[in-house]
Amino acid sequence: DIKARPSYPLMRESRLAITTTDAVNLSAREEVFMGNFVEKIPLFGRLSRGSNRAYTGFLNKLRADVFDDLLKKASDAGVPQTTAMVDDLAKFINSATGRGTLPKFVEKAAPLLNGVFFSPRLIASRLNLLNPVYYARLDPFVRKEALKSLLAFTAISGTALTLAKLGGAEVETDPRSADFAKIKVGNTRYDILGGFQQYIRIVSQLVTGKVISSTTGREITLGEGYKPLTRPAILARFFNSKMSPIFSFALDLGRGQNAMGAPVNVPDEVISRFIPLVAQDMYDLYQENGLYGLVEGLPAPFGVG
Repeated sequence: DIKARPSYPLMRESRLAITTTDAVNLSAREEVFMGNFVEKIPLFGRLSRGSNRAYTGFLNKLRADVFDDLLKKASDAGVPQTTAMVDDLAKFINSATGRGTLPKFVEKAAPLLNGVFFSPRLIASRLNLLNPVYYARLDPFVRKEALKSLLAFTAISGTALTLAKLGGAEVETDPRSADFAKIKVGNTRYDILGGFQQYIRIVSQLVTGKVISSTTGREITLGEGYKPLTRPAILARFFNSKMSPIFSFALDLGRGQNAMGAPVNVPDEVISRFIPLVAQDMYDLYQENGLYGLVEGLPAPFGVG
């Protein structure tokens, strides 16, 4: 369907991310499917292959539909369809759907980077969309649409957090806290910001030189006190959280402790890396609150951390 569209040649020329599940070139696949080992497992492999195909197909259609919609808007507004405008349009749509543009010197190493970090293009997309310079460099029409999207996301997130607070949940407003912009119900936190929260938090901590404890609410000044928390330590912890499952396991094994400083339990660490995060969250909630815990975990399959 996408290839039959009149705009398809423009999509390819502008590098709109139209990915596949069976490409030999790993860069042509979605980052979460950089290998097909799981698809070869008897029975489960068929389910995995179908899930991967549905995920990739949905993203391709979303990108193509938004591309066509914005091209039509530009045409209706009398905006010239220049190469620069169309390229910026594709760049924005890619970033908005979690596939950010990597620097040219890094692009060829993307599959290797994916082995070290968990979704480097996703990281790039979040950094792009939080960077004012990114918007300043976009074509004026694309910039307006990108800012409209950013403001809409901010408004919807703010409304959801406000309604949650009015409903009795705790919502942290200090960006220096690990609980910033999360909905806290009992011991359970819900992160609705789709990966943006972590970058806002770490920048706030590094710039102010202070951290707010999410357990005690106490303000901690970086570099002060016994065994002080430092900026390099914060950065190291952040990058450790962005490591791919296999690389982080090798790193933890090498230093003998995990990111939280606890001794490495090899069987537990291996099992945790083969079980989807949603399933782990559901299990933890069930252990803590029984069947009600499963109800608490319902937002997880819809993208809420």
